[in-house]
Amino acid sequence: MAIRNSIIRSTSSLLCSLAALTVWSACGTDQGTPGGSAGTPAVAGSPNSGTAGSPGIAGAAGSSAAGAPATAGANGSTAGAPAVAGSSNNGGAAPIAGAGPTAGAGPSGGAGPAGGAGPTGTYNPDFVEFYGKDCVVATPAAVDNAKLPDLFKSFDGTRISKKSDWKCRRAELKKAVETFIHGEKPGRPEKVTGSVTATSIKVHVENAGKSIDFSVSVSLPGSAGPYPIIIGLGGGSLPAALIKEEGVGTANYNNNTLASETSRSGLFTDIYGSTGASAQVAWAWGVSRIIDVLVDEKAAGRNSLIDPTGVGVTGCSRLGKGAFTIGAFDERIALGIPQESGTGGVSAFRVVNTNPSGPNGKSAQTLDSAWTEAQGWFGTVFGSNRSKVNTIPADTHSLVAMYAPRGLLVLDNSRIGELCATCQHAASAAAAEVYKALGVEKNIEYNGGNASDPHNHCSFYTASQGEPLRRAIRAFLTKKAPADGRIAPAAIATADLTKWIDGTTPTLQ
Repeated sequence: MAIRNSIIRSTSSLLCSLAALTVWSACGTDQGTPGGSAGTPAVAGSPNSGTAGSPGIAGAAGSSAAGAPATAGANGSTAGAPAVAGSSNNGGAAPIAGAGPTAGAGPSGGAGPAGGAGPTGTYNPDFVEFYGKDCVVATPAAVDNAKLPDLFKSFDGTRISKKSDWKCRRAELKKAVETFIHGEKPGRPEKVTGSVTATSIKVHVENAGKSIDFSVSVSLPGSAGPYPIIIGLGGGSLPAALIKEEGVGTANYNNNTLASETSRSGLFTDIYGSTGASAQVAWAWGVSRIIDVLVDEKAAGRNSLIDPTGVGVTGCSRLGKGAFTIGAFDERIALGIPQESGTGGVSAFRVVNTNPSGPNGKSAQTLDSAWTEAQGWFGTVFGSNRSKVNTIPADTHSLVAMYAPRGLLVLDNSRIGELCATCQHAASAAAAEVYKALGVEKNIEYNGGNASDPHNHCSFYTASQGEPLRRAIRAFLTKKAPADGRIAPAAIATADLTKWIDGTTPTLQ
């Protein structure tokens, strides 16, 4: 237990050092015990450093005790001395901050792109699969709303007013998605064990007298880990050379062994039986068990190869749908990269039902068509809900919002009408308002591609999407740079957000 607690504390330190996640009160909440310890003056940086930090400000209500010194960022100088959680990209005190406002290195005064505060507290301080597990969440009721439901309005009709409210509001969104769309994702089973090598991650699960085994093949960029890793469903379709150049490993996840997208049966149902959950939920459950092994083996001193805090997930088309859902459900995943996921993925149901068409003259794949093609893309409950999506108190923008404040890069293809880039832009932009309210608007990116890109499905176009991918990797996986996402739809597939966003974006305290 002491070893596991040690890795949790270490994991929290790494997460808290990620500048992109410490812009808002990611290092503590505003509901805790008043008064963290004041930070001491930061050390001035070496070349490219900012000015020396002024003395740290005492923590506001809810901050934790002072953290240990942070490690210098990529620009080189020693980070500020111990400070209570949460500095921003420029070293300034976040809403629950304790770090000095100009501390450490980096062109904007921060402790280098990867610098930050001490290890105490983050949005998800214990690095758990579902941070809102202790929230009391009522059963969501049906609605009557042709717009994308207000992401800031709780089930009781009130709108959240504090950043710390997001934890339980996200839990409500998860409940709504499970109740009306995907079915419930079980948590960690009774026993999860496994191993980590340079070529594979092996997983063994036992629950209620049943057991399963599966593995993923791994390719690492070198031998001097720990390395971040991108788990690709079916291997993924991102350029392996680019990923390797960025110092990131890859893993090939055979998601269909966990559940068939047509029958919903597989290793997942071997453990739990037929629950009615979508195949995507089963795929998500499998990735969560992979992360369990990475965390536990690191805690036991047997995983020096793969960084559990640097896990990304990707896939294209039907596997992009899976990658999207997987990343939404597990809050330990640092970065989701769904590519061209279409209906059943990022495409907002309500927008799909308006039958928008693309430049190839084809309309968005309908919900009925997606249901017929592979019912496992959805839970059984969606069979009766797909004809009345305006009554669902959620939509795919809810899944996008479930990523916040973590990293999300939606890669789209605006030339293929069936994918409905307009639908994906609407969902991404609507949920980007949550990121904005939390003060981490750079943590989400939507890229619709260029009109001049080929129409080929699941082909990666380096000219238009190479830089967005590199930016996301450097911000959330290698942690070498601050987040720099942007919502960039193609002109030919830009949603009219005034028709879809319900409510206004609050100023969260």
